[in-house]
Amino acid sequence: MTQTRNERLLLAGDGLSAFGSWIDFLAILTLAAYQFHVTSYEMAVVSAAGLLPGMLLSPWIGRLCDTRNPRNILLLSIAGRVLATAAILLCHDYAVFLALVGLRSVFASVAPPAINVMAVQCVASDRRPRFYSVLNVLNNSAKVLAPAIGTVSSSLASESFALAMSLVFSLGALVVFACIRLAAKPAGADAGKASSTSPDTPATPHTPPLAPLIWVAATCAFFIFMVNNLVPLVLQQSGFDKALLGVLVSCSGAGNILSGLWLAQRAASHVPRGDIGELVLPATLQALGFGATGYLLWLKPLHADLFLPLLFFVIGTFSARYAIAMNVHIAAHFAGAIGRVWGVLGAWQNAMILVAPMIGAAVLDALGAGWLFAFSTGSALASFTLFYALRAGGMPRLQVSALPG
Repeated sequence: MTQTRNERLLLAGDGLSAFGSWIDFLAILTLAAYQFHVTSYEMAVVSAAGLLPGMLLSPWIGRLCDTRNPRNILLLSIAGRVLATAAILLCHDYAVFLALVGLRSVFASVAPPAINVMAVQCVASDRRPRFYSVLNVLNNSAKVLAPAIGTVSSSLASESFALAMSLVFSLGALVVFACIRLAAKPAGADAGKASSTSPDTPATPHTPPLAPLIWVAATCAFFIFMVNNLVPLVLQQSGFDKALLGVLVSCSGAGNILSGLWLAQRAASHVPRGDIGELVLPATLQALGFGATGYLLWLKPLHADLFLPLLFFVIGTFSARYAIAMNVHIAAHFAGAIGRVWGVLGAWQNAMILVAPMIGAAVLDALGAGWLFAFSTGSALASFTLFYALRAGGMPRLQVSALPG
C-alpha cells in the first residue's frame, strides 16, 4: 500500500512540477522579449543562461542525489526555483534577470535525477515499465498543455500572471513530494543489487560503462534539436501557413501521449529486456520520420499540409517509446548510481541543445528546408552505424547492452 501510495504521489508531483517548470520557462522568454526588449543576440544569451548553469552542475547534482536523501534535495530545489521565479517577477534589471534565470536553471536541473532516484526506491522493478509510461504521458501532457496555458494567461493578463501561475503548480509539487516516505532500501527485486539507493549510502562503483548510453542519448538529442527550434522558419520558407506549426506540435504531442498510454496498458505482458537496441530502434525510426519529412518538403505534393501532421504524429509515437525505454534501461542497469547517470546525460543533452540548432541553422541557410531534415536523418544513421561498427569491432567501453544472465 505504501509503495502504491508513493508511486501515485511521485507521478502527481512530477506532473505538477513539469507544468510549473514549462510555464515559467516560456513566461521568462516572453518576459525577456516584451519587458526587457532584448535583441536576438540577447535572447540567445537568455537561452544560454537557462541551460548552461544546470548543464555544468548536473553531474555533481546527480551524485548528490545518489548519496543523500533525494526527496529532501528535491524539496529544497523546488523551493529555490519558487524563490528564483518570484524574484524574476520583481526584477527590472537585465543583468540581475540573467543571474536569476541561471539560478533557476540550477534548481530546475535537480528534478530529473532526484525523481529517478526516488522512482528506483518507490517502484518495484516489475512495475517500472508501466510507471515510466505514465510518467512519460504526464511530462508530454505538460509540454503540450503548459504552453497553451502560459500563452492564454499572458494574453489575458500578463507574463507576470503566467509566472505567478507557475508558482502555484510548483508549490503544489512541493506539498505532494513532501508527503512521500522513502524506505531505507529500494523496492522489489532490486533491493539486493542496488543497495546504494538508500539515502545515506554511497553509489556503488560497480556500474556498467556509460559510453553506450551517452552515445545514443547525445545522438538522439543532436538530430532532434537540429530541427526542432527551426520548424517555424522551415514552414515559413516552404510557404506554409503559420497555423500549421501549432497543428504539428499538437500532433506530435498527441502521438507521444497516446503511445505512452498504449505502452502503459501492455507493460505487464511486454517487459523490456534492458538492451541498448530498445533505445536505438525508436531513435532510428524518429530519424527516418525526419527523412520522410524532408522528402515531403522537396516534393511539395498537393496535400502536404495533411501529410506533415500525420508524420509528426508517427514521430511522436516513436519519441514516447524512446523516452520510456531510456528510463527502463537506466533503472535496470544503473539503479545504484541513477542520479549520477541522469546528471551526466542531462549535461550531454543540454550541450546538444546548445550546439545542434546552430549547425541546423547553417544547413538551412545554405541548402534549404528539405536538406535540413535529410542532414538530421543522415547524422543519426551515420552515428548509430558507427556505434554498432565499433561494438562489433570489440571496443570494450561499448560492449554492455543487456543485463547479465
